[in-house]
Amino acid sequence: MSTSELFMTKEEVARAAGVTTQAVSNWARRHPNFPQLVRHGSQDGYLTSAVAAWFDGRQIPRPVLLPGERLGITYGERFRSSVGYPASPNANDPTQAPVAESLDEDLWAPLEPLLRKSEVPAAFEAVVLSLLCLRDISPADWAAVSRASVETIHEIVTRAWQRQPERMAAATTALRDAPATLYGRDRLLKIVSILSAVRAPADQVFEYLLDRFARFRHSSPDEYLVPSELAHLMVRMVDPTLSDRVHDPCCGPGSLLVAAGKHMAGTGSPVTFTGRAATARTWSLATMNAAIHGVRVDLGDGPPSDPGEIDAEPGRFDVVLLNPPFGMRNWSLPTARSARPWPYGEPSPHNVTMAWLQAAVEALAPGGRAAVIMPYNATFALTAREREIRGAMVEHGTVRCVVALPSHLFRETTVPVTVWILVRPGDKATGEVLFVDACGATRRSSPTNRVLTEHGRQAILNAYQGWTNGTAVLPIATEDFAATTATVLEIREHGHDLQPSTYLKQHRQVMPDPRTSPTLPELRNDLTRLDAEAKKADLALDRCLEGLVSWTR
Repeated sequence: MSTSELFMTKEEVARAAGVTTQAVSNWARRHPNFPQLVRHGSQDGYLTSAVAAWFDGRQIPRPVLLPGERLGITYGERFRSSVGYPASPNANDPTQAPVAESLDEDLWAPLEPLLRKSEVPAAFEAVVLSLLCLRDISPADWAAVSRASVETIHEIVTRAWQRQPERMAAATTALRDAPATLYGRDRLLKIVSILSAVRAPADQVFEYLLDRFARFRHSSPDEYLVPSELAHLMVRMVDPTLSDRVHDPCCGPGSLLVAAGKHMAGTGSPVTFTGRAATARTWSLATMNAAIHGVRVDLGDGPPSDPGEIDAEPGRFDVVLLNPPFGMRNWSLPTARSARPWPYGEPSPHNVTMAWLQAAVEALAPGGRAAVIMPYNATFALTAREREIRGAMVEHGTVRCVVALPSHLFRETTVPVTVWILVRPGDKATGEVLFVDACGATRRSSPTNRVLTEHGRQAILNAYQGWTNGTAVLPIATEDFAATTATVLEIREHGHDLQPSTYLKQHRQVMPDPRTSPTLPELRNDLTRLDAEAKKADLALDRCLEGLVSWTR
């Protein structure tokens, strides 16, 4: 049996991890993604590789560290060392989620009661993240803050804030505005104490808190946190290089720009990314996010006066990354933009999606490419104006790829989404579009959330890169992933419908063995297929209704 196929009983897993057998049972019961028991001979047990991978993301709480173990060590390191297993292959993988049980226990558990008592949760979030940023970028100031008493904490924090560079001081204004009342000082001191006890890297803690705060509020008017797995996939699909100018025209908390920074880390030269935040809140979050990750991002001096303003300077950028707010009903253009005609048609004043898609394409320089997150209904929107714009974009060769993803990937919205890869008109024209259905390439991370699997991310990337370099064998059809291409003529025949299911139907079904009962993946795929067919039927019905002549007396 090879190293990767070692088999361990529950008791052996517990001994190797330095925990009780009951702890292993508890993990298996509480965590849906804990490795499943498998049958080996006459015993049930676990594959060592699966257990090691699960342990890699879980830091050991301080009270149960063994003599000689450092703060921040994971159960994966202890387990691998005990069984003679190699170090985690994902130790330096930027797409690995930083969430660990120690952060749940040592950070979120004491913070959440304070958050629930806060009259303005957004202000509490700003204070916590600002203090974390101060801890990371100014250790001397943080040392003074961490020694403060309840009588002096507000004054010391204010002085520390005043010593920060102008832009960082503007981003952490919440520290200046923290209330100086006894309750305010007491709460500030508690937050400082909680953050001081956390030993995980500050950038991982920041990402963890962004996700936790998003989970707490469920929705947001201005901040749409891109899941880290999806952010890194989008960056890898457009693959920015050292000389590229990378821009996000509606950057939210800066997740996509930070992902691009991680992608280009170690290139040997400082790279400056640019972005535009819609509100003061997102400008602050993105500024702190970039600073704490060591990514140089120019967001200007602040947000525009109108948060509904859409702008992206034409022809300036090699890579555009974008996750705009979907539900913006009233949007505007800057004065400089209003004189230019829209390249593919005037967007509806009540639906911003087609405006953002056109702005992303317009911003591209020759050879540029964009990765844009859109709601799923943007692929088949039924109004005549939206169909015309989508059709013009296809006919001009700006749409390269559409990836369908399921609902519940985002914390602030449950709608299914798509990722569009766009290029400047006339660049890399192929006369066809790649369609990818990755709705099944996810796993449930909680009762209300799903995440892209590592296998799913790699399958999407392999299909896209293989198609662009001519090595992919299409169509691809598996239980949880499918990809194919369609020519502009085929897309035109379907009314410029860009739903991947429209072009994947004949490749989508996986024939089950009639001697076995359907499995959960098969049932899930059937449901996805039927849902896509229902959407297509709705589209056909609407087209028929549009063709009817209205009757009046």
